[in-house]
Amino acid sequence: MGMPVFNGEPYLEPALRSLLDQSFEDFELIISDNASTDRTEAICRDLASRDRRIRYSRNPGNVGYCRNQNSVIEQAQGAYFLLTHHDDLRHPEYLEKTIPVLDGEPDVVVCYTNTRDIDEGGAHLPRIDPPLRLDSRDLRERFRDIIRMDHLCEPDFGLTRLAILRRTRLHGAYADSDRVLLGELVLRGRFRRLPEVLFFRRAHQLQSTSIAPNRQARSLWFDPALEGKLTFPHFRELAEFVAVIRRVPLNRADRFWCLSEMLRWTRANRGRLFSDLDFAFREAFRPYYRRLAGRAA
Repeated sequence: MGMPVFNGEPYLEPALRSLLDQSFEDFELIISDNASTDRTEAICRDLASRDRRIRYSRNPGNVGYCRNQNSVIEQAQGAYFLLTHHDDLRHPEYLEKTIPVLDGEPDVVVCYTNTRDIDEGGAHLPRIDPPLRLDSRDLRERFRDIIRMDHLCEPDFGLTRLAILRRTRLHGAYADSDRVLLGELVLRGRFRRLPEVLFFRRAHQLQSTSIAPNRQARSLWFDPALEGKLTFPHFRELAEFVAVIRRVPLNRADRFWCLSEMLRWTRANRGRLFSDLDFAFREAFRPYYRRLAGRAA
C-alpha cells in the first residue's frame, strides 16, 4: 500500500486505521508526507512507532501532488499495490476480497469494489455510477469506456499488479493524468469490480476538486513548477492518450481503432478543448487589460 499525504490531519487517523485493521494483515504501508504543516507528521510517527508495517518518510519541501504520489509506487515492493488517500476509508475485508481475484485471474490487472460516497462526518451521500465495461475481454470496449469523462477514476484506487503499473509512466503532472493511466492499464488487461461496497470515498471542502475547481488550477496543484505558465490540460490529456496508444504493444488494427477513437473523443470534448484556448487567451492578455485600465483611470 502507499499513501501520499499533505496536511491530512482532519481525516488521516481514521483512514490509516481502516488500512491497519485489514483482515489480511501481510502488507507494508508506505506513507510519503509532502512537507505537511499540520499534525500529519505527529499522527504518522505515532502510529508507525506502534505498527511495524508502516514506513513513513517526509519530503523536505512540497514536491507537488504528482511526484509525491508516484514516490510511494516507486518505493513499493511485492506483487500488488494499493493506492490510498488520507481522507478515504476501506472496509476491513478490502484486501481479503480483492487479492484472490488477482491471484486467480492472470489477465486482470486491477481489482476494485463498489464505492459509497460519504461526507465529512461519514454520512452516506447519493451517488450514481455510469455503467463501464472494464471487465470486458474486448480491449476496444474497455478503452472506449475508460476514456469517457462522465465517471470518477476509482479503479486508480484498486488493487493493481505492481509489475504492470511500473510499465506505465505512472501519474503525470497534469490534471486527469489518472484517467490516462487507467487508459493505459485497460489496454494491458481487464479490470474487475466486485459488487461489495468496500471503499468509502469522502467528499469535503479540503479535497483537490474543491481547492482547485478547474483543471488549470489542478495542474498547478499537481506540479507547482507550472506557476505562472500557461497550461492546456485537455490538450495535454489528448496528447498523452495518443502517446499511450503508440507506446503499448497492440496489433495494428487495435492501434488504428484506438487512434480513431481519440478523434471521436476530440469531437465529444471540443468544448473542453476550446476552454483551454479561451483560458490561455485571457491569461496571456490579462496584463495588457490591466495596463490599459490603469491608463484609462
